Amino acid sequence: MSHTGMMSVPARIRALRKKKGLTVEALAASVGVHKGHLSRIERGEKAPSLATLEAIARSLKVGMAQLFGEKTNEDDVIVVRKTERAVSGDSETYLIEALLAGSAMRPLAAYIVSPGREFLEHDVPDHVGQEFLFVLQGKIEVAVADQLLALGAGDCATYDAGLHHKVRRRSSTVARVLVLLGRN
Repeated sequence: MSHTGMMSVPARIRALRKKKGLTVEALAASVGVHKGHLSRIERGEKAPSLATLEAIARSLKVGMAQLFGEKTNEDDVIVVRKTERAVSGDSETYLIEALLAGSAMRPLAAYIVSPGREFLEHDVPDHVGQEFLFVLQGKIEVAVADQLLALGAGDCATYDAGLHHKVRRRSSTVARVLVLLGRN
């Protein structure tokens, strides 16, 4: 594994921002979050949601795969070993494990998310395409537009990713949710 592969997601965000000559203020404005919030994300003090990370990647004009340090060669067959899986955040607030991070070449991205007990604030919820959730363990609550959905292990839901949405766990134990993002 190369040294850049060992970099954390927050460190990669900072490195890419600097490489593109953007200030924290400029990137935060482009993403649509407060500069203090972005600064805490870059320092690894705040766990960003999947939607916020997607907005950061879009503003930096890179694929999510680059934020997660996935090899960027676009092969026909991509294998990501469990031991090589890149993560962002923590399971207390919001943990993201990249199974297959999004890239311009792929219509599908897959993550395992472990949401915290609270809905994340500062959320930038506008992805494009369709979002599919499958609860692997625990209980979660998903707010999509004006609906609140309670889902448990084995349940799934799908919705237009452009709708305002956020997720939190409702169980005392860690919840794990498979999230698939498909581009239209």
